[in-house]
Amino acid sequence: MIGAVAESKGPDEPVGPLSSNALVGVNADDDAAVEVRLMREHAVRRLPVFDDGQIAGVVSLGDLASAADPASALAEISQADPTT
Repeated sequence: MIGAVAESKGPDEPVGPLSSNALVGVNADDDAAVEVRLMREHAVRRLPVFDDGQIAGVVSLGDLASAADPASALAEISQADPTT
């Protein structure tokens, strides 16, 4: 979490105090327009995806960029193999 790093928290610190109170997510059957709207409204780059009340995955800004325009800079960065 970026907040943990910003506050110099260690890996053994509880994450609860660093997290948001309001969880924003999408349903598995929502379309990309809903995801984009929520990301804009809440200024987030990732959204949990729920299916029957359970977290089924996470959709990211990069996922949406890849779907909309695979040749865009953000899509190319998101699709690149991670470096270690």
